[in-house]
Order: sequence, then structure tokens, then C-alpha cells
Amino acid sequence: MMNYRWKHTAAVATMLALSLLAAPLALAEDAAQPVTRLVEQVDFIGAANLPGHDGIAVAGHYGMVGLLKLEGGTLKLHRLPNPPKVDFTSVAAFSDTEALIGSSTGTIYSYNGTTLTELGKLSEYEEPILSIVAKDGKAWAVGGRGMVAKSADGKTWEEIEIVDVVQPPIVWDRGDPGSWYFGVSNLDSDSIKFNATVGGEPATDDHYEIFIEEGYLQNSDAFDMEPAPMIEFKFNPGPPFRPGDVTWNVVLLDGDSVLIAGEFGLVLQSTDGGETWIRRDTHLVDHEPETAYWLAGVQDGNRIILTGAAGVSSISHDGGASWSVQPRPGNEGIFGITLLDNGDPLIAGAVGLIGKFDGSEWTLADRTRLKLLSWLKNPVPLGDGSVLMLGGRSTAISFKDGIWTRVPVDVE
Repeated sequence: MMNYRWKHTAAVATMLALSLLAAPLALAEDAAQPVTRLVEQVDFIGAANLPGHDGIAVAGHYGMVGLLKLEGGTLKLHRLPNPPKVDFTSVAAFSDTEALIGSSTGTIYSYNGTTLTELGKLSEYEEPILSIVAKDGKAWAVGGRGMVAKSADGKTWEEIEIVDVVQPPIVWDRGDPGSWYFGVSNLDSDSIKFNATVGGEPATDDHYEIFIEEGYLQNSDAFDMEPAPMIEFKFNPGPPFRPGDVTWNVVLLDGDSVLIAGEFGLVLQSTDGGETWIRRDTHLVDHEPETAYWLAGVQDGNRIILTGAAGVSSISHDGGASWSVQPRPGNEGIFGITLLDNGDPLIAGAVGLIGKFDGSEWTLADRTRLKLLSWLKNPVPLGDGSVLMLGGRSTAISFKDGIWTRVPVDVE
């Protein structure tokens, strides 16, 4: 049986890492100077540019919602008074003047710079909304425990249940006896189509066994490689024996195509509004798979980049049909990613990780010079060609013309 228990535990731990780092009070930023006072800090869990308000919609723990505006070289936080007593977990711009904000209890809100309006509940289990995307008046949201929802207007939301995901044909590259893992569980036995031969004759149950809940095939006899063995099937996402219990951290929208990614290395795509789904980024291995835990993503046409825990990064140049692994900037988790005007990815992550990738190597910011003491999560592209990185402990770092600059934040 595939050892998903520890992977699920690690995934949940990663998902909660930002929450565990949050603190309403922190010491002065410059640890080299004597501490003279306590400075209030906030954690920017989510952020999105609202140019119609000349500010950035931000949200975080303890009901923190507001507009972050640049005033005299300092970012001033204009908080929403009397917010709901909930933690906010995700933000996306729906228009130039409106943001969608998700909470840790599965409630989604609309924020217009002055008013926060509750739109509805997206999870019957009160799981967190971990990612929201909006484009051309449409929106999608994903989160914990299989949460997927869509909206045609940003106001009314419909929950989506993902079942019978199509697994494209998997072809063996060698036929040695052993255990072959598909990287997914809960296979639909009636949908399995397996073609293989042993000694020139069709393989039978005497030669192999498929474990549908755990998601692997075990063969006692070597398969012929002319033709190579091939299998296709449908499955329900989630760990063995618990279909649907999967955390989605990423949702990307491009026209009629929506892509979601998250726990267990799963990458799914739909082109018909969530009616049907196909799995992407398949790997057949002869050992229990060490799958990625996807945390963030960005899409520009057919180019898609997914990033995750331990610095993992993968790229697709054909709209998600095929993927290749990119070099890691390190072992820290990558919590956020955006693209510069020239197409280079800019990332933010754990332990103050920020950097740029030029297609061959990473250039990382000097964390000591920038006095980075916390994680960063939200790369916010601005109209002047700069990108503002926001994160924990009121951290704001600007990137423009290849230069990283720390920007003071006033939250008092």
C-alpha cells in the first residue's frame, strides 16, 4: 500500500505553516539595534493590486482586511474597521476596484476598498479557501478537503465535485517484474484498459495484479516491450480509500481552460467548466512516488509554471499537456510566483526567499541586506513595471529594474 499518511501529514503541516508564523506583535525589525518599543506587525497572507483605488487589497489573520497605499515613500495600511472575526487566506482581483477574499472557514467575500460583503460558503466542512483566480468576469476558487467552486459573475458560486478523472495512456519504458506506481489512487476498475504481453501472448491475471485503491500494478513476469505495456483508466483524486480528501492550493484560468494543483502532486485540467477533468504531469515509477506538493502557479497563455514545497518547480509550454522540471532555487518552499514583462519568473517563499529565474539559473536577493526575517508570499505586479513582494511581519520588498528594495510599512 502506498504510504500516503506521512505525505498527507506533511502537506497539512505545510498548509498551516504560514498560520503558525503569524503573530500580532513582533520586535523591531532591525535585530542589531536595541529594542526600544514594540511595533505592531501584520501578516499579508493575500494581496492583489486594485489600480482603481490606487492601492493593494490585502488580507490576513484576525480579520485583517484593508488597502495598502504608497504615501510619501511608505506603504500605509488603511484597515477595514470592525471586520469579521475570521482569518483570511486568499485574495484575487476581480476588477480594478474589487477583490475576492477567501477565509479559513470556506466563506468568500467581495471587497471594494471600503466594504466587505459576504458572498457565500464554498465548503460544508469549513475548510480554508487557499487560491482564487478571476478573469474576464469569471472566477474559480479552491481549497482544503477537495473544495472547488466556480462563478460566472463573481457573486454567485457553484461547488464542483471532481470524479472520474481521465488518466491519459501510461506507457512502460521497461517491463521488469516489480511494482509500478501511477501516482494516483482510487481507480475505477470498470474503466481500466491494460494491454501487455508476456512471451508473445496477452498478459493474464496470472502475470500481474492491479491494486485499484492504492494505485499500482504488480507483475511477477517480465512484460514484452514490443509493443510496450500501456494502461489507461479513470480515478477519483485523494489518498487511498479516501477519494475527494485532497487539498488544492493552486487554480489557474485561461479562457475555457482551468487548471488546479495541490496535494499528492496532482495536476488536473478541465476545458468544459468542470464537467470533465484530465490528469496532467503523469509519472510511472517502480517505487512509492515522491510527489510534489504544489503551492503556487502562474500562467501566460500556453506557458504554465507550478511551484511547491522544497523549492520544486515545473514548467509546461503547451498549456499543461507536458511538463519538465526546472532547477531549484534552494530547499525552501515557494509560496508565490509571477512573471515579469520579459517573461522571467519572480518567486517568493519561506525564510525570506525571493529571486528571479532567467531560464538557466536563479538570482536570489540578499536576505541579510534586506533584513528579511519572515516569509514572503504575494508577488503583486504594479503598473510601473515593478513587483511588490508582501509577506509576514509587515514585510514589503519592491523589485524594479533588477534592484530589490525594502519598503517601510505603517500599520499603526
